[in-house]
Amino acid sequence: MEERIDELEEKLEQKDERIEELETRLRKYENPHTPPSKRRSGTDESPTSQDDEDDDVRTDGGTPGRKDGHDPEWRSTTDPDEEIEVTCDCCPECGDHFDESVGVSPRLVEEIPDPQPPEITRYNRHYYQCDSCGTETVAAHPDCPDEGQFGVNVIAQSALSRYDHRLPYRKIADRFEQLHELELSGASAWHATERAARAGRCEYEQIRREIQDADVVHIDETGIKRDGEQAWIWTFKTAQHTLYAVRESRGSDVPAEVLGEDFAGTVICDGWTAYPAFSSNLQRCWAHILREAEDAAEKQAEGEPIYHALRQVYVALQARLESDPSPRERADLQRVARRELESLIERSVPDGPVATLLGKIEGGLDHWLTFVGEPAVSPTNNAAENALREPVVLRKIIGTLRNDRGMFVHETVLSLLATWRQQGRNPYEELRRVVSSNEMLSRAHAVPAVETSG
Repeated sequence: MEERIDELEEKLEQKDERIEELETRLRKYENPHTPPSKRRSGTDESPTSQDDEDDDVRTDGGTPGRKDGHDPEWRSTTDPDEEIEVTCDCCPECGDHFDESVGVSPRLVEEIPDPQPPEITRYNRHYYQCDSCGTETVAAHPDCPDEGQFGVNVIAQSALSRYDHRLPYRKIADRFEQLHELELSGASAWHATERAARAGRCEYEQIRREIQDADVVHIDETGIKRDGEQAWIWTFKTAQHTLYAVRESRGSDVPAEVLGEDFAGTVICDGWTAYPAFSSNLQRCWAHILREAEDAAEKQAEGEPIYHALRQVYVALQARLESDPSPRERADLQRVARRELESLIERSVPDGPVATLLGKIEGGLDHWLTFVGEPAVSPTNNAAENALREPVVLRKIIGTLRNDRGMFVHETVLSLLATWRQQGRNPYEELRRVVSSNEMLSRAHAVPAVETSG
């Protein structure tokens, strides 16, 4: 009996260790900082046990498609480029001949042209030498790039395939060969993408200047590897612009560098310590603190009334602000809400998740209610979190950035594509524009070679 007890105790100890290991791994994906859209559903039922009519139920409890009562959405149709009359002479059943049709059943079919092979042009660039000063000049053509053998369309499609379609460079090369019979290597696709980034860097800096002058900026950051070492990709987002910056630091020096140390706008952010070290004009994210409060309530009974009180404050403020109160009314709302938050902080609770939560509320007391007094400020940092989704997906694909050149290309192209989409512009046409403009600009500033005579 004692041997059996020892055996069972050993197995129980092994199971406890395994449970602890699995819970540690689970906390990486399910914690207060995990958005609701990425959390598992509350049901433990497996898909195989559900009825057929529930096959489309999403993991977050919702159902796909528009809600009941919404009008359907139809694709807009354009006028046809060509009309073809499709007729029939006889009945396919009995073979009797038709006299004439009794009506028309139209069908619009949209098709794309067959992929075209590349157009190869040889530019015989004549060069000249000045008899007076000995300067050598090479004639330029607007469609002939100053470097490389690939034109504007190849450069734009390479960058778009990498950062919009998320293709590895080897697959980009395969795509050019399959669709256009254009042979290039993965390295060539990388160099074409790098050229697109260099061409768009001036516009990247213009985006940075626009964000520096903004009244409100959403900021967030997430990890990324740089040659296998830890680095960070930061996002700075306004209503019209999105900027990404890849840095090896996660400190306050990054927003100081990007926005400028004298930035006077409001920063919407989470609770990371770099933000209060950079600016005192903050709006802390309510979505984060509410998730943390809910998590604390699940772990500790004392957290339940605190979570409901905190949520009630937020919901009441949102409802009151919908009526667009006057500045004086907003100031009164701030004072009342601050007193309610202070009353939460004063509660006596044992050490644990709830005490940690109250400490966070107290630490950000000056920054939870900025949105009440400033109508343009959002109470959540959802805009910045949404902006990081694309880099996070790319991170899963590329694994690591190799060097500074990779960081340069990554932050530049991502910023350009995100900003153009915000502004309703076509990314492909914009890439062609910046590459073409850069070619013309480089020619305008080119210094001709000078040959000195002996």
